Amino acid sequence: MSLDEYRRKRDPRRTPEPVPDTDPETSDPGHRFVIQEHHARRLHWDVRLERDGVLASWAVPKGLPTEPETIRLAVRTEDHPIEYLEFSGEIPAGEYGGGAMTIWDTGTYETEKWNPREVIVRLRGARASGRFVFIRTDRDGGKDNWLLRRSDPAPGREPLPHDALPMLATPGPLPRPGDGPERWWQIAFGGRRVILRVDGGRVTITDGDGEEVSVPRLRELGPSLGATQVLLDGELAGPTDKAELWIGDLLHLDGRDTCPLPFRERRALLERLPLDGRHWKLAPVFHGGGAEVLAAAGQQSLPGVVGKDADSAYEPGRRSEHWLEVATDVAGGAPSRPRSTAPGRRTAAAGVGRARLTNPDKVIYPLTGTTKSDVLAHYMAVADVMLPHLRDRAVTLVRWPDGVEKSSFFEKDVSRHAPDWIRTARVGTPGGRSQSADFPLIDDVEGLAWAANLAALELHVPQWRLGPRGGHQPPDLVVFDLDPGEGTTVVDCARVAERIADRLADDDLVACPRTSGGKGMQLYVPVTVTRAEQTSEFAKALAEALAHETPGQVTAVMAKARRRGKVFVDWSQNNPHKTTIASYSLRGRARPTVATPVTWEEVRACRRPEDLVFTAADLPARIAEHGDLLAPLFTERKRLPRRA
Repeated sequence: MSLDEYRRKRDPRRTPEPVPDTDPETSDPGHRFVIQEHHARRLHWDVRLERDGVLASWAVPKGLPTEPETIRLAVRTEDHPIEYLEFSGEIPAGEYGGGAMTIWDTGTYETEKWNPREVIVRLRGARASGRFVFIRTDRDGGKDNWLLRRSDPAPGREPLPHDALPMLATPGPLPRPGDGPERWWQIAFGGRRVILRVDGGRVTITDGDGEEVSVPRLRELGPSLGATQVLLDGELAGPTDKAELWIGDLLHLDGRDTCPLPFRERRALLERLPLDGRHWKLAPVFHGGGAEVLAAAGQQSLPGVVGKDADSAYEPGRRSEHWLEVATDVAGGAPSRPRSTAPGRRTAAAGVGRARLTNPDKVIYPLTGTTKSDVLAHYMAVADVMLPHLRDRAVTLVRWPDGVEKSSFFEKDVSRHAPDWIRTARVGTPGGRSQSADFPLIDDVEGLAWAANLAALELHVPQWRLGPRGGHQPPDLVVFDLDPGEGTTVVDCARVAERIADRLADDDLVACPRTSGGKGMQLYVPVTVTRAEQTSEFAKALAEALAHETPGQVTAVMAKARRRGKVFVDWSQNNPHKTTIASYSLRGRARPTVATPVTWEEVRACRRPEDLVFTAADLPARIAEHGDLLAPLFTERKRLPRRA
């Protein structure tokens, strides 16, 4: 067999690899193999099988598959000399295959089939043992591509899970010495809980909702673990682009489910892994001494500590009493700061009262450079006019933890992470993940600051309030949500708003207009009703009457195909289980636009979409000039008539 291609790619004066001067003369098929872990430009494993005096070689980017269901790419490379069976070393940078190469496994093999399209072998090594099938596919860009699969199950090996969620701690007070089980204490950094799946030298990160998270600076975590197959529990501290990972627990290791093991044993296994990187480290643990650990966390302005029962199992996705989360004074016990009652721009770089602001310089709106600190400043500036519209209404948060250019998620149930000073209410959620959820009630500036720290840019509320005992009161608002269809703008919405105002005047009702902060606008009418359904019935009747009169301009039908060239008057937002954006809330758009109350003069004067677009920077001056333009919603409620 010829080694011409091998020699052509290597300079024996520069590389420590064996470079024979002549080709082998033997025709012995051979039976030895070697697998080398190769940290070149990208980590891969080189599988080399002795045949006809040379080593037939494949580069496998993610290593040998461990389960029959897994299929891996294998790229056929040039034949290597037999001396490569024992080679390991550092190939200099700039040379072909530059990087560290180590022997991952070696042994013998048996051949079941060998032809130009298919190779079937049974490996007998210390780490690689089983029946493997190589099937040639095609040449892609000059590469000789094959598929590699394992055809028999690995005995005693469990597959690495794909959908694990972090275990959650139960909030509570610090136990007295000697009370309860032996606990090992870890610092809580106030970051984002994640699960890290490392397989074939690649790392995949998912958050507490199972959504994939991109953290470029942790990309090298996978190669640092080589062929180790592992599932880790960690916490991302800091903004995603500057995140530091603290690894706190172990769920799976090299085919073994470690969740049933006691925490003390899982921790021992973790400490044997190479987990000390530039941007990732093992979270320290302290055996006992909870009070001292808690005090130290508070001195560093960290939110709390977690005490783990040393004998407890890991319970993926569950909140368990075996883990106790204790807040520091920073997170939950510091006295509130005095609050100003005058509207204006308040700034609080470190937070407000018990609500702490982490990562204040994190950019949330990349287009404008608006940071989390700016988000907090906006909510402090509008707090005095906004809070009356939130009070006693169950709030749905829409969060952009990585900024508005990344994905967002709705959050209704905050029971897992809300501090005890945030008031919550159990509210039914038909059609949701569960029958009810613990919604936050945002009553004060601390609540707004807490939401801002969560990057909850949007706050959505229903048209009803909770009563003194937590029950639904009848709706106190009717909302007409004007949504411009394709080919229309907020200018068209303004014209429809004027028509609605005229119809309402016939019933002695007055509407307050507001931009949505997006493409459309809303009209709110303060009312008194005896049945919750009255508001939807009234709004639907009026919307359908307008659509009947001008079918080319207005529709009361939700289907998007029916909205083209028309304004959709969405009466369904009066359903008790629906919400609209709260007044003065930011929106998760490219710019920090705000759902802003406007005057009827501004509505009538609107001729360009820009006339009714306001950003956070516009609000302080508007509030100073107008106060709360929606104040009539609290004082001018009238009985809703039965007709529209």
